Amino acid sequence: MTEQQESSLGNLWQELKRRRVIRVVVLYAIAGWVVIEVFSTVAPNLNLPDWSVTLVTVLVVLGFVLAIILAWAFDIGPGGIHKTSPAVVATESAAESEGDSKETGATRRREDARRTIAVLPFVNMSGEEENEYFSDGVAEEILNLLTRLPQLRVSSRSSSFAYKGEQINIRKVAEDLEVSTLLEGSVRRAGDRVRITAQLIDTATDSHLWSETYDREMKDVFEIQDDIAQSIVKTLEVTLTPRDRRALQYVATSDAKAYDYYLRGRKFFYTMTKRAFHHAVKMYRQAIAEDPSYALAYAGIADAHSFLYMYGDSTPANAGKAQEASNRAVELDPDSAEAHASRGIALSISKRYDEAQEEFETAIRLNSKLFEAHYFYARDCFAQGKFEQAAELFAAAATVNPTDYQSPSFQSMALKELARPEEATAASFRAYVAAEKHLELHPDDARAMYLGSAALVEIGEYEKAATWAERALDTDRNEPAVLYNVACAYSLMGDIDRSIGLLEEAVNNGFGYRAWLENDNTLANLRGDPRFDALLK
Repeated sequence: MTEQQESSLGNLWQELKRRRVIRVVVLYAIAGWVVIEVFSTVAPNLNLPDWSVTLVTVLVVLGFVLAIILAWAFDIGPGGIHKTSPAVVATESAAESEGDSKETGATRRREDARRTIAVLPFVNMSGEEENEYFSDGVAEEILNLLTRLPQLRVSSRSSSFAYKGEQINIRKVAEDLEVSTLLEGSVRRAGDRVRITAQLIDTATDSHLWSETYDREMKDVFEIQDDIAQSIVKTLEVTLTPRDRRALQYVATSDAKAYDYYLRGRKFFYTMTKRAFHHAVKMYRQAIAEDPSYALAYAGIADAHSFLYMYGDSTPANAGKAQEASNRAVELDPDSAEAHASRGIALSISKRYDEAQEEFETAIRLNSKLFEAHYFYARDCFAQGKFEQAAELFAAAATVNPTDYQSPSFQSMALKELARPEEATAASFRAYVAAEKHLELHPDDARAMYLGSAALVEIGEYEKAATWAERALDTDRNEPAVLYNVACAYSLMGDIDRSIGLLEEAVNNGFGYRAWLENDNTLANLRGDPRFDALLK
């Protein structure tokens, strides 16, 4: 037999296995033999003619041929019976070569399309608005578990949670987020009991691929989240490596009360205000009081103090607390990407840039889909004046979270420093579009207003930029971050007196992140003004 003939036979054998024909042949042969044997035994007792046994044998043989033809042409999966795709020759990437069998191009494309998912915020059915943090937290934890799997492309929290409280149109959401499956659910909490319902939806057909309801005690919430993630993986036919299985089994804490405090803290942190950061720290500390080994709670404390330093209280005390908490987070869980990202930003605000870079790169290696790892690293580079690297990292952050308005806004600033005005304008336009979409769902978000305002100036929409800037001020006039960023918008508009006045208010209210002030090109029109120089000093 020639080498070509051997190759052809090998390919035929692989194709028979891929189409599951071999399995059908074995199962049919067993079933056919049983039918013939049973009929041969009972036929004499029923006084049937001798030729009846021959007829059954012939029918079984004919059915065998038909079964092979059908097995070759069709397959049965979670979505029902579908036509089997023809084989297409595909090369195996180096990253997938270890332990994986070769797949056809058509099969790979079909599976890749199927393995895109968004986790929508779960609906709070408890009847108490105060429990919103818990229903959001349950959905987010499931999202975080799925994000650990490289085989899945998971829409970011900011992207999917933008639909919170909205009437969902499945196909429209799928189109916006570019996913083929959605996980939605609800949470009802009453005392120590929790009822969680989840369903996985095929967005093309608006049909349920999987659904389940869990009625358990609060202490079982971790098992529920793990079971939901495992069920999604099974339904989407994701093959897990041993490392993937360990990632899915990761539990940051086994203490339900600590977890509850952590979710409360995270809810405050996402508000991004000076007052909310202080509340977040209190909640994270309560979580640690319940579980002293809770690494993510320490990382949360570090982030809150780091952002307090940047946006509201630039004191050595905040910088020190951020370093202390982030160091403890890494000690407790050295494999946590979140802990290393927190450590990185804590080191960055203290200008320990080389150490910060090492932490950020470790975080990205541990979880390349963690938005904060790219975003914090980009801010670190920008603060150092490393604009090329900052622009690349802000772009990476935007890729991880396509609906984020912050990354393209800051990327535009970096691109301006690199004398790439067309790209900077394009980034500003993306920032404005993302901010406007965010404000449709969250009309009181001052951060989206003031960053969107700066983006509007860059694309020439001065009147609308001023409107957004004033809206941000009306939302929280005493917030240092609001004052600072609105000052940036007015600087871009050329209103120097208004800008410096707001900047002085921001500094008087606690803003003092000098490294950022020195490199923020939105304040370029202020440089050389004695009042601005006095603020720097």
